[in-house]
Amino acid sequence: MVIIEVLKCQHCGAPLDVTPEDIIVVCSYCGYPNAYDKVFTEENVFFVESLPKSEILRRFRERIAKDPDYKGIRDKIEVVRIEGFYVPLWAGVVKGRGNMRYLIYEKRGNSTRAVVKFKKFEMESLVCVPARRSVYDPAVEELALRLERYGYLSFEKIKDILRYVMDVKPIVSLTPEKWESLELTFLNSDFGKEHAKMALLDRASDVAKQRRVPEDVELKFFKFEGDVKELALVFYPLWKVYYDVEGGTYFVAYDGHSGREVLAVEPVRLWRKVHYALVSLIGIAIAGFSLAVYGNSSYWEALANAGKGATALFLLPAVGAYLGFELARGYGKKVARDVRVEK
Repeated sequence: MVIIEVLKCQHCGAPLDVTPEDIIVVCSYCGYPNAYDKVFTEENVFFVESLPKSEILRRFRERIAKDPDYKGIRDKIEVVRIEGFYVPLWAGVVKGRGNMRYLIYEKRGNSTRAVVKFKKFEMESLVCVPARRSVYDPAVEELALRLERYGYLSFEKIKDILRYVMDVKPIVSLTPEKWESLELTFLNSDFGKEHAKMALLDRASDVAKQRRVPEDVELKFFKFEGDVKELALVFYPLWKVYYDVEGGTYFVAYDGHSGREVLAVEPVRLWRKVHYALVSLIGIAIAGFSLAVYGNSSYWEALANAGKGATALFLLPAVGAYLGFELARGYGKKVARDVRVEK
């Protein structure tokens, strides 16, 4: 006879729907995060204390009072919903190495030549990735980025690094009684440790490319390989304040532990659209003036007598036209938008 053990919620006693990769199982009936693998969770699964909802609301009101974008519409703003979540983040210490090949352009006399450069590097970094892939949330992505640490890490154990970075507490210290006092919902992880290691290595490769590749070079080859020395699952608090104003709904996301803004999606006011339109018109003017130079006979006479500087003189209007076009295009897009994202 086969005996099947049914895992039950520590808080309400309801049966838990678990998979072999689950570390924390959030009860689908009451929402309590059950840590049933005690050996693993005491060392590798943590949560971070959160500010109360009232403090988040106070910070939102303070933001509205100080932000010039809300001048004239502050009385029309109505908070419609405040949501608090413990979002799962996989954090890992990645030690890696890599090499790259890129081109730089060196000027010697009147000529410019392309030079191939090779570079090797090593890195050690704390990287974070959201543990929920099924739903994309820009606020969660931004939160994970802000918790990363690159370069020299002072501690050997990931739990000590995390305590220094974000003041984590073991998930096993979250008793059912303490959970009752929380105002946030726990969200479950979509994937386990093995997938997390691959995601952390991908993120570490991106970090290495951002940090190690020199600016203004033409990258030809980049390779990164490394190992995840340690990893942990961290439940981090994130608050979102949704509000209505002038017929639209917007939100501000807050780091639940520090109270700092993570991401804001807010209305674009008329005065800001006018500003965008004026900058766009300036860009059009710059592009038009630069191109008009090519139709001026005096310009071609000056170019014929420029000697060694002829190439630079010929390219200068083209560069001006390109910059003006990009300015007009970038700010022209902003004119059409009704919302803007602030990080």
